[in-house]
Amino acid sequence: MQERILDAAVRALVEHGYAGTSTLRIQQMAEVSRGSLLHQFPSRDNLLVAAVQHLAEARFNELSTRTTWPNDPHERIRAAVMTMWSTYHQDYFWAATELWLAARHNAELRESLERQERVLYRQVRTVTDAMFGEPLNQHPGYARLRETLNTSMRGVALTYAFDRRNAARDPHLADWAALAAGVLLGD
Repeated sequence: MQERILDAAVRALVEHGYAGTSTLRIQQMAEVSRGSLLHQFPSRDNLLVAAVQHLAEARFNELSTRTTWPNDPHERIRAAVMTMWSTYHQDYFWAATELWLAARHNAELRESLERQERVLYRQVRTVTDAMFGEPLNQHPGYARLRETLNTSMRGVALTYAFDRRNAARDPHLADWAALAAGVLLGD
């Protein structure tokens, strides 16, 4: 039942935004009783943060089980960049974005979100490091590159909220791969 509630909370955030995501809406989408929802999650904001965490962890688990990566360093970089970029087009990214924006004006949400975001970001770094793999992720410039790619991708992904287009054809992909090859391979 808890998973059904968490999945419904993410769907509500993605479909209706933070302001439109009430516990009543989540309860209806999850098809559970009010008592069941409140027993599991007494606070709406804690439920929403837990829902995003739940979905993100599922995606991280999926990504961490990938074992086939190209051996050629240029191909590996391209594959890692594409995989990183794909994460910014998942429901958890949009649900998390709703929470980030709402947290600007909601101290309780901000406090709850801040704790979870630290945990999530450690997971993001671990999964991203595995995408690039050794020896690429051992390069002295790698950590800064990883942060630059993530922040740049997050910013570009936000434009997809109002300018829907094919993310696989985004012109930044070639730039990100070239930047990574330049830093990690000296190209």
